[in-house]
Amino acid sequence: MSKPETKFIIVRAATKYFSKYGFYKTTMDEIAKHIHKAKGVLYYHFNSKEELFNEVLKQELEKVKIELSKVVIEPCDSLSMLKNYIFKRLDLLYKSVNYHETLKADFFEKYHFVEEVREDFAKFDKEKVHFIISRGQKEGTLNISDINSTVNIVLMVLNSIEIPLFLQDKYSEYIDAGEELADLIIKGLKS
Repeated sequence: MSKPETKFIIVRAATKYFSKYGFYKTTMDEIAKHIHKAKGVLYYHFNSKEELFNEVLKQELEKVKIELSKVVIEPCDSLSMLKNYIFKRLDLLYKSVNYHETLKADFFEKYHFVEEVREDFAKFDKEKVHFIISRGQKEGTLNISDINSTVNIVLMVLNSIEIPLFLQDKYSEYIDAGEELADLIIKGLKS
């Protein structure tokens, strides 16, 4: 088996275990047993469990970024695009269980080893929302005096609802109200 194939198998198994048991309850031994390899094979590809989790999170958020990128190239007006982005973002992050693990860590113990991956996603998120709002400004549907501050506020609102929706498992209870939230944000930004 080639080096990239082995690494792929390790990451796939780790994704399954981290998603099911969380970072602390998953061991490298369990992952190694699951793929019928010696634990040393895991350490050949990843220096630590933290590095492996980082890779799992990176791949999970890369999938989210790919799907969100599709939203900003759809042929629609900027207000519809922003609404679609908000819904898609919530749905994708709800399904990103390992991302939830990093949200939990923010309260108890920082996972410093995932900061770079989370910062990369935050930068991506900011760029996409900036693009949508700037486009709305150019279309004349949005009247924003400070686009950067507006982007930051929109993202603060979206980030602040992640804890109750994802960690307190209220997503299914409140997802219908998500449309009202998106409408509220859009009405506040409209010209």
